[in-house]
Amino acid sequence: MPLVQIKWFKGRDDATKAKTMELVTKAMCEGCGCSPEAVTIIIEDVDRASWGRGGKPFG
Repeated sequence: MPLVQIKWFKGRDDATKAKTMELVTKAMCEGCGCSPEAVTIIIEDVDRASWGRGGKPFG
């Protein structure tokens, strides 16, 4: 059972999340030969202030 975790900045709408889940599921099925029902996807929306790079927050 593949598990895909996606972390990105808050602000994307439900339609964007649904499309992303659809496309990622297709890619996983093609890549590892599993059924769509076997793929689990978790999307985590993160505040920009809680995400940093190079010692500095994005927010």
